[in-house]
Amino acid sequence: MSSFLLSLAADKTTTGTAMVPASVPAGWTGAAATACQASLDDVVALIAGLDTLMTDAQDAMTAYENAKSQEGEN
Repeated sequence: MSSFLLSLAADKTTTGTAMVPASVPAGWTGAAATACQASLDDVVALIAGLDTLMTDAQDAMTAYENAKSQEGEN
């Protein structure tokens, strides 16, 4: 794994996140619409958590690569 690959994955996550609607269409009503909205809310929350994890992974990989680079300089 490299920071480059993590960056690509983060970009794909961002693109995918933009494709997830925040709410069901206004014309949807009833129990099915409510259930669908609850599922959408869960997905949006999961995606937000994934975004945080991707950022943490990128930061960790960058720190690792910097440490390896400095190790090679000594």
